[in-house]
Order: sequence, then C-alpha cells, then structure tokens
Amino acid sequence: MKKLTYSLLSVMMLLLVATGCSKSSNDDASSLLRSIPADASSVVMVNLARTVESLGGSTDGSKITLPKDLLKTIEESQAIKQEDKKHLREICDGETGVSVSSLAYFSAARSYVTGVLNDPEKFVAYVQKGSGIPAVDEDGAKVIGNVAVIGNMFWVCTTGTPDIEQLKYYQNLNEKQSYASADAAPLLLEADKAVNYVADVSRSLSMIPQAGYIKMASSLVFNDMAYVAGSADIRKKSLVGYASVLNSDMKPAELLLPVEKIDVSLIKKFSNGGDIYFAAGISKKLVKKISDLAGSVMGSNAKLASSVLEAIDGTVAVRSNSAATDADVLIQTSGKNFNELSSVLQSLFGLVVTRDGDTLNAVLGNRDFTGNISPAEAADKLKGAWIGVVSDGFIARDVTTVTKLSLDKKSLRLDFEADGGVDALLTAITR
Repeated sequence: MKKLTYSLLSVMMLLLVATGCSKSSNDDASSLLRSIPADASSVVMVNLARTVESLGGSTDGSKITLPKDLLKTIEESQAIKQEDKKHLREICDGETGVSVSSLAYFSAARSYVTGVLNDPEKFVAYVQKGSGIPAVDEDGAKVIGNVAVIGNMFWVCTTGTPDIEQLKYYQNLNEKQSYASADAAPLLLEADKAVNYVADVSRSLSMIPQAGYIKMASSLVFNDMAYVAGSADIRKKSLVGYASVLNSDMKPAELLLPVEKIDVSLIKKFSNGGDIYFAAGISKKLVKKISDLAGSVMGSNAKLASSVLEAIDGTVAVRSNSAATDADVLIQTSGKNFNELSSVLQSLFGLVVTRDGDTLNAVLGNRDFTGNISPAEAADKLKGAWIGVVSDGFIARDVTTVTKLSLDKKSLRLDFEADGGVDALLTAITR
C-alpha cells in the first residue's frame, strides 16, 4: 500500500516537473479547502490541471493528452522508474478515476493527502488492484489500507490509518469551520503557481517537544512570527520556490537581526572552483547582537565564544568538494582577536590558518582541489543575499541548486532554485 501511494504521488509530482505554468482556474482547489479544518497546522495545495495545459496539452478533467515530444522524453528517460511510467499512462488514460485538478496535503489531528474523484468506483478498483488489499466497508466509506473514499473524495492518511468519523466531519464543515475562511486561504489559491503552502507556526510547533525553546528563539529573530508561506513552480525546466515569514496580519514579519549582504568579491578570490559554496554576511552589529543573546542565555560560558566571534567583520565564504573532505575558507575580520579565532579553527576543526591583511584563510585537506562551479558563477548566484549556498549534484547528478536568504521589506525571504533539466529533476523526485 505504501508503495502504491508513493507511486501515485510521485507521478503527480512528475506531471508538475515535466510541465510548466499556466493561469487556468481551478474550482476543485476551493472545494478542497472547504473540506480542510480551519485549525490545520499546515496546508499544501498542488495544482495539476494548469500544468497539463502549459505544455500545449489538454485535459477534460478525466483524461490527459500530452504532446508527443513530452511523452517521448518521459518514455526514454532513464530517471523515471518503469512503474511510475505505467502509473502516468494510467492517469492520462483516466483509469484511476482521479479528477485532474488539484491535490491537497494538510496536517490536523492526522495528516492526509486528499483529492476529488470523477469515478469513485474506478478509483477503489484501481487502488485494490495496485495494492492487493481488498476494500472494506466502514460506516459508508470504502477503506483500502491507509486510503479512504467517501462520496467523490479520497484521502491518503500519511500518519497511520484514516479516521472515518473525522473525515465525514471534515466533509460537512461550514465556511467558518473550514480553511476556506482562514486569512491564509488566498495564498493557497494563487493560480500562477504549481504548489502553494502555508504553515501556522504556533500550531506546527505545538507538535514538537522542544517547542518552547524554538518559540523563544524565533521571538528573538522575528517580531510576531505567525506563518511560513511560499510556493514552488517550474520555469524553463528549473524547479524554483520561495518561502517568507508572515505576521498575524499576513504581512512580512519584521526581522530583528541586523543584516549585511554577502561581499561577493570575496568569493571571487578563491583560486579554483568547488562543488559547494557557502557564504554569509556577518557584520559587527550582528556579532554584538548574537553575543548579547548568547550572554543572556549562557552567562559567563558565552564569553569565549563572543570573543572569537568579535574577530569577524564582513563576509565568511567557504568552498568545498562534494564529500566535504577538502575545504577552503575566507573570513573578513576586524583585525582584532586574530589569534583567538585562528586558534579555535586550528584546534577544533583541524584547519591550517594563514592571514592576508584583515582576511583570514583556513584550509582543510587539499588546498588545490577543484569542482564544477567557478568562483565567479557562485558569486553571481549569491549576489544580494545575506546567507546562501550553491551546490552541484546535491539533490541529483547534474543538478545545480541555489538556496539563499535575503532581506525583503524588513523581513527575510528564502529562495530556492534547482536547475538541471527535466530528467535530472525527476531523478531527485522519483528516486
């Protein structure tokens, strides 16, 4: 059953990666929101219909017609499992009974993936055949392992078995009881995105044992951190996404830390290329803020750490090979406490440290290693960021990923991009 569920979801994601974007309406998305409780801690909405149309393909809501060149690419791809190709053909032929519109994931009392069915009996037969588990009648619902069908909707329970009484309650929520009434609902219905998601910070943290410490830490970083929201999309065969922190008014939450952009000229000073680059802008103001916070929590134990940090003033840049056995570090300093900082790097991390003016260079392993990303390319991708990572082959071979945090309207924005073409991206999703 888990294997079948995985295959179905993989194929749905395959459609998202194999296709691009359009702006078609999606009434099923609104319908799904009305069956999700308003107190859900997180909701993810996946728009399937428009991704088909974006390639010049078409759907009548039951069957999918994809362009011949795309079908050829999928069939010849070595990255896609034969089982997933089979499920894709079945979805396109309408054999699953699933409405080609939207899927939703939500976490409440239990976590579910849910969608609308054009033909419930066909879907039940399809799941039974694929799983080898017979359907059981339970209080008017059809249950096949962790899959439940009630009326024209299905639920895949990702955290155990479905609670039929609970699902029936969800189906009859009124407007105020459902997520359709939530302030975050409009973010989930943006038509020009493949995936939209919202997480309620307080409700999500309530499921974590160390929630108190995390809430305290977040309050020191953001003023009124209430939601994390974002989207993912496909552009020119690249997977792109972003996330932002919102306050209770659904506006960007104010960042309480001083931010300094990465000095990309420092990255360009690396002599060779690398497979992974990391860089962060660390100003005197940020160091003082961190030192003060550490002192309030750790007391006298924070004195040594603060003394070491106070030597940093500017950008810290690192390049390494894919195995992280060789690394090259450049640190812009204030010129003070050089000995303490270099001593810590040598004794704790085994780095060989040298100095060029106010810039410190620390090396692990072979200084002359090289990788597929040039310093100039890494610098260009991290321009304007506060903290960022560029990597080659991290999520899949031939895929270059860029993840960066940047200041956005006095708040922070996380941007992500994975570039490598359809075949490489599918490897990462379906493996």
